[in-house]
Amino acid sequence: MGRREKQLTLLGTTLKTEEMSIPPGKIKCVVTGKLRKDTPEERVRQEIARELIEVYGYSPQDMDVEFPIKMGRAKKRADLVVFYEGKPHKQENIYIIVEAKREDIKPSDKKEGIAQLESYLSACMNAKFGIWVGSERIVYQVIKKKGIRKLVQIPDIPKKGETTIPKPTHGTLRPATNLKSVFRRIHNYIHANQGLPKDQAFEELLKLIFIKVYDEHFNPSLKFYVLPNEDPKDVRDRLEEIFEKVKRKYQYIFDENESLKLNDRVLIYVVSELQRFSLVNTDIDVKGEAYEEIVGSNLRGDRGEFFTPRTVCRMTAEMILTLFREEDIMNPGGVRILDPAVGTGGFLIAIIHHLKKLLESKGYRYDLLRDTLAEIARANLFGIDFNPLLVKAAQMNMVMHGDGSSNIVHANSLEHPSKWSDEVLRTLFPEDVKKFGSIEKFRKYLATLEKPEEIESAISRFDIVITNPPFGSKLPIDNPEILSQYEITTFEATSPRSSLPPEQLFIERTLQFLKPGGILGIVLPDSILSNPGLTWLRKWILQKARIIASIDLPTETFEPHTGTQTSVLILQKKYPHEVGRDEEYEIFMAIPEKVGHDRRGNDIYKTTPDGKILLDERGNPIKDDDLPIVAELFKKWAKARGLTP
Repeated sequence: MGRREKQLTLLGTTLKTEEMSIPPGKIKCVVTGKLRKDTPEERVRQEIARELIEVYGYSPQDMDVEFPIKMGRAKKRADLVVFYEGKPHKQENIYIIVEAKREDIKPSDKKEGIAQLESYLSACMNAKFGIWVGSERIVYQVIKKKGIRKLVQIPDIPKKGETTIPKPTHGTLRPATNLKSVFRRIHNYIHANQGLPKDQAFEELLKLIFIKVYDEHFNPSLKFYVLPNEDPKDVRDRLEEIFEKVKRKYQYIFDENESLKLNDRVLIYVVSELQRFSLVNTDIDVKGEAYEEIVGSNLRGDRGEFFTPRTVCRMTAEMILTLFREEDIMNPGGVRILDPAVGTGGFLIAIIHHLKKLLESKGYRYDLLRDTLAEIARANLFGIDFNPLLVKAAQMNMVMHGDGSSNIVHANSLEHPSKWSDEVLRTLFPEDVKKFGSIEKFRKYLATLEKPEEIESAISRFDIVITNPPFGSKLPIDNPEILSQYEITTFEATSPRSSLPPEQLFIERTLQFLKPGGILGIVLPDSILSNPGLTWLRKWILQKARIIASIDLPTETFEPHTGTQTSVLILQKKYPHEVGRDEEYEIFMAIPEKVGHDRRGNDIYKTTPDGKILLDERGNPIKDDDLPIVAELFKKWAKARGLTP
């Protein structure tokens, strides 16, 4: 099962794209359609330009970049301007001026700070609004009083055709195109202006995201907004009213005594940044990338090692779900799915995304889609993590994507089940608790179980287990009470193994969680598949499970955090009468070469034969990622061999 034994089945596959491409190091301007040098500042400019077009409704024909503004005898170029609709592109017709800076530039910067925008607004006598974007997003309105023009900071600019900022409605909210930048600005603003440590700033941001999502889901008339000149107390009162409902609905996440700790200035800023977007309807990848940005920078010191790339999550989920009937996947309680090392919930979110697409294909829309998706998630999706902060982060992620958040619990998956909390037992094994009459009686029963096969019989309640467990020789498990639960501690050993890496124990625990015939998708280091010293472990796996697929992930998959070579194994747990039986069967194998980013974590894109970057229909570069192709090829392979229902 080593790298050299695998065969790549991606040859001959083509990607349908628009006939658009750009040279490397260039970015296509959404305003002019021309190519510009790809720089951090240019990316910010293109983000705000796209937002002005897609969220605010302004026409590219009424916009210009690097527009010269006459200031006395000198001329300086404004990064982006919006003209009055249909008017010639002249200085006297400028309606909005935008200054876009790198994300590390602060408003107080002497050369590139807010003063630059203020000078442009002063020189453009008919301009009404200004936006400065860098480490923060600041909006100005030009007010005339007694012939004197004055700049007043406001929460937002009006949309096209409006002169004021009305209360947002469900119909006016638009999906975010780059939520990562928004979240990053918000988090930095909280950290800088509230005086909170990063982890506490993260907690406060989570509260407001919960409030925003709840408002979109359950309030016919939106309350998450701030209007120009509105009393901050009115804004706070509205948000606290929603937060009380949030705390009642999500008692397993928030304590009843929790409150909004942000001061008025910071609270208003956060609301102004988020109020124009629909978090619920924002693309799953946009939300996922943004969420990982703030979680990663708070919980593990910017290392982010607990994240499985979304493309890996999607590929694995799509491959596994292909093996089940749609009606079972869509039936609450039909297919129970567990991630015992859930992290921020990437695999479960990929499954929710698949479910959403299935429901949409069946004609589900709006409230029916939302309610049905939530019902399936509550009945079918479960997660465990040893890190309590990650548990909360995963719960929040599930809420943003459709729910199932109440099934994310805090526990050490490798411990004896009798050591798990009441919450864990009640959540994962409700039928067993009911059968025994109480959690106490069920726990007492679990405590009597010593042999691995006894433990397996008690917890094999899931149809699918999908996970990326922690792995590495630096994290050995040497607790005898934990090790005694696992058959692999003695399998083909002259004496019991005194310590094992966690990923090896997770292989057995995940199979214990599965019902006979259930499917396991697991990310593992390649050493398990190829190291001569682990032949015994491979032999044990082949006795207990049937290998369906082995995907050798590109070296860059988990870079820049770790260069460990990894694979995705998809296994089917054997029935008791099949255990130990030798058999011949085909295995789907692939060695995808690209995963969408390089070893430094920078995105890489598909190119034409002459080296130009391919663009999609929206003019965005297409990531060079083979994993979606692997999933599609697996579906065809499985269908041809009768593995799909």
